[in-house]
Amino acid sequence: MAQLEPWEKVYIRLAGSQTIEDLDEHLKYLSCVDCHEGNNKAPNNMEVAHEGLVLDPSEILNNGKNTCGESDCHESIAGSFKNSLHLQQWGYKKWLALRSGVDEFEQCPQSTKDGFASECTDCHATCGDCHIAVPNSAGGGFPKFKYHRFFKTPDQENNCTACHGTRVGHDFEGDYDIFPPRPEDVHAEMGFTCMNCHDQTEMHSAAPQNKDRYEYELLPSCEDGCHTEDLSTANTYHSTHFDDMSCYVCHSQPYNNCTSCHVEGQWQTDPNYTVTENFKIGLNPRKTESGRFRHKFATLRRIPIDRDSYENWGPASADLPAYDDYPTWKYTTPHSIRKYTARTDTSGGVQCWESCHTKEGFGNRENLKYYLFADDVDEDEKKANESVVVDGHLPDGWE
Repeated sequence: MAQLEPWEKVYIRLAGSQTIEDLDEHLKYLSCVDCHEGNNKAPNNMEVAHEGLVLDPSEILNNGKNTCGESDCHESIAGSFKNSLHLQQWGYKKWLALRSGVDEFEQCPQSTKDGFASECTDCHATCGDCHIAVPNSAGGGFPKFKYHRFFKTPDQENNCTACHGTRVGHDFEGDYDIFPPRPEDVHAEMGFTCMNCHDQTEMHSAAPQNKDRYEYELLPSCEDGCHTEDLSTANTYHSTHFDDMSCYVCHSQPYNNCTSCHVEGQWQTDPNYTVTENFKIGLNPRKTESGRFRHKFATLRRIPIDRDSYENWGPASADLPAYDDYPTWKYTTPHSIRKYTARTDTSGGVQCWESCHTKEGFGNRENLKYYLFADDVDEDEKKANESVVVDGHLPDGWE
C-alpha cells in the first residue's frame, strides 16, 4: 500500500465527485466550524480562516467539557470519560504522589504538577485519539486513507497499540523477527482484539481518583469473563498451584521490561535506558486473602522509574523521599499468554516441574533465572524491592 504524503495525514482528501458528506455520517450534519471553530467567512485565506482554530475538539477543557460532549451529541459518554483512567492517568498520578511522599497528586509540589501536565499528559487519550485520528504521541494525523472518518470501534493498530505498543502490543502480537521467534498471544491467534476484553464501558467510565488500573472495578477478569469453569482441578499442576501462583507465572512468555526513565526525552539518548525482554517471578505485591490477587507468587515487570527521573522539573520534584517505600518491580499481567510456554511444555515426556522447579534432583538449577532475587536488582533499588524478591521464600533447597 502506498505511503501517505505528510500533508495527507492532516488534510481531508476527496476523490472524484465525492463530497465531504460522503466521508462520514457526522459530516452530513456538522460543519468544520461546529467542532473546530475558526472563521468560515474567509475560505480563501488560510491564516484568517484558522484564527481561533481548535485542533482537537475532543480535548477536555478546563471547564470539564469538550465539543463531543455537547448536549445533543455524546454528553453522557463524554461526561464520564473526563474522569476515566484513560484520560486522567490516575494510576500514574497515584504512584508519582506516593513516591513524592504525599497521599494525593494534588499535594505534590507545583513543579511536579506542572511537569506532569507539560510532558506526561501527551500520552492521555482524547475521544479523537481513539475514534478519528492516530494519537499525537504516535505521530498524529489521520490513519491511511481514512480522512476524518469517525469509527465507533477503535482500530487496534492505529489507535490501541499505537500508544500501548512497546509492552502490550509487542506482547500480544508476538515477534517473529527474533530468534527463536516468540509466537503471538494465544488470544490474538484466535482472532481476539483489544476490545474483546477492554470494552467501551471500561474505557469510557469514570474511575476513582488516586487508584490505579488494578484497583478499578471494571478491570477485565479472565475467570469472570471467559474461563468461568473451575480451573482449580483441571489438571495436577492446577490442583497444586492454583492459589499460590498467578496464571501468568506459568502461561506468560517473556515480556518487555524497562530499565530506567527520564523526562524531557533523555530516554532516547541515555545509554543507561534500555528495554529488555525477560521473565521474572516474585512475591505478589498486591496479595489479598482471596480473589484475583490471592496468589503468593506473580509475574513482575521493571517499570520505568529512577530516583532522579523528575530532576529536570526542578529541585522540589527531584526529591522522591518515598522512593524506597515502593517496588520498582511491579505486579504485571503480560499480554503474552500461551497454553504451552517454556514452563508448561511437557512434550517428549518432560515433566512440568523440570522446567520450573530449581531443587537439585527435582528440577533444574537453570530455572533460577525465572525468579527475582535481590542480586537481580540494581544496588540503588534493593531496599525498594525487599518486599517482592523471593530470597528466603522459596521451598527448602530451591535457592
